[in-house]
Amino acid sequence: MNLRSAAREEQRRSRRDSSHAENIAYDCTVLLLDERILPDGTHARSFARLDGEHVVLRDDDGTDGELSITALDRVMVRFGKPLESGIALDGEHLELPGGYRLRRLRFHAVVDATGRDYLVWERPNEEPVCAVATTVTAALKHLIRASKN
Repeated sequence: MNLRSAAREEQRRSRRDSSHAENIAYDCTVLLLDERILPDGTHARSFARLDGEHVVLRDDDGTDGELSITALDRVMVRFGKPLESGIALDGEHLELPGGYRLRRLRFHAVVDATGRDYLVWERPNEEPVCAVATTVTAALKHLIRASKN
C-alpha cells in the first residue's frame, strides 16, 4: 500500500466514523431545517416549530407561515426516499402530534465532497423517509407563499 492509498483509506474511515458518530437524540422546540449561502454572499436559514396542530416555518428570506402536519407529510412522502439501513437516527428533532417526528440529519455520503443536510420524516407504523433539506424547504416555502395568494 502506498502513501496515497493509505491516506485515502484513512479519509474514508474518518468520514465513515464521523457520519455515524454517537449523538444524543433530543426533542427541540425550534428545528433548523436548512442553511444556505445566497448569491450576495449572505447566509440564510429556515426554521420550523410546532404551534398547536400546525408547523410554523420561518426563513431569513422573509417567508413566514404555517402548514398543517398533513401538508408536511405530503411533501416528505412526495420527495422522500427510504432511509438506508444502518444510519443512526439521532440528534435534534421536532416532535409532532399523531406520532410524527421531523429530524435534521447531517450525512456525508462517500460520493459527496462534503456532508449534506437531510430531513427525515418519521411516521407511525411506517419506515422513515428522507430528502435533501433544501428541496423540502423550497417546497414548503412554495406552499406557504401559495396559501397567501
